[in-house]
Amino acid sequence: MSDAPKRPPLLPLSNASTSGPFGSGVSASSVSASGASVPGASSPGVAPAPLTLRASAGGERPDGNFYESVGGRATFERLVREFYRGVATDPVLAPMYPETDYEGAIQRLTGFLEQYWGGPTTYSEQRGHPRLRMRHMPFRVNPDARDRWLLHMREALDTLGLSPLQESTLWGYLERAAHAMVNTFEE
Repeated sequence: MSDAPKRPPLLPLSNASTSGPFGSGVSASSVSASGASVPGASSPGVAPAPLTLRASAGGERPDGNFYESVGGRATFERLVREFYRGVATDPVLAPMYPETDYEGAIQRLTGFLEQYWGGPTTYSEQRGHPRLRMRHMPFRVNPDARDRWLLHMREALDTLGLSPLQESTLWGYLERAAHAMVNTFEE
């Protein structure tokens, strides 16, 4: 016989489908492991209260979305303008951007980032699905180009004065995106 402590038996859960932005079929339990009734849960034959996964019908987090929490378009535009100041002087990255279209590049990247983080969907309305890998295929994005892109983006991000959580959230995405854009390992 084992000396392990006995666990209470698992009890069946009563299932109740709820619908929302994540579809249907979310389960709710009406009985705790001790057999006691759970407040707000349903009794047999009674529909349970809906399960709320987000604070609003639109699916935003209780504290708003990331786009709003960092300051909206103004913050993303500052980030992108500062980023392109570095790109303009970079011997590897600058040739990838037509000198006459830096403003267009600034608006496209700003629009993409603001849409990605919960702002207006203008980017997709004007340009369709982002298709980031496809849009970057004409350019030689090797690890050196990626690292230079990240260097300029890091410098730009450091100028924003975001909270540590906001900064790390945004930087984590930018790092993953930069790594995903590499399309060659040739020098």
